[in-house]
Amino acid sequence: MKNGLNRISIASALVLGIGVAGCGPSQKELQAQQAEAAALKAEQAAAQAEASAAKAMQAAQAASVAAEKAAKAAEDATKEINRVADHLDQMSREHEAAKQKSAHRKKATAKSASEVASDGSAAPTAAASPAAPDLKPSK
Repeated sequence: MKNGLNRISIASALVLGIGVAGCGPSQKELQAQQAEAAALKAEQAAAQAEASAAKAMQAAQAASVAAEKAAKAAEDATKEINRVADHLDQMSREHEAAKQKSAHRKKATAKSASEVASDGSAAPTAAASPAAPDLKPSK
């Protein structure tokens, strides 16, 4: 009897095992479900990547606009610096010309005064001040 009982339990286990195996999804179905899940994850990752790419593109465009503005500002600043430098150069040339003209006048005045003084015809104060009144007695 023991042997018969043992055969019944083995048979029951086999029937139960086959039934359980037959009720669940097959290996191919399980792989198909896993593939679908992987495809869904990949699709979601692709959508996220597209959104990130769009944001990156917007940021790149904004950076490009900012770079163009910075380049324009640098160009304007360079023009202004050059304009001021040219103006300072012009002022320096005018100042040097005025100094040379003044030195030339002083030299000419000194030469004229020395010629008058060596000539003896006029007093040095009269030559230095042409608007001074004549101090000679009138006849």
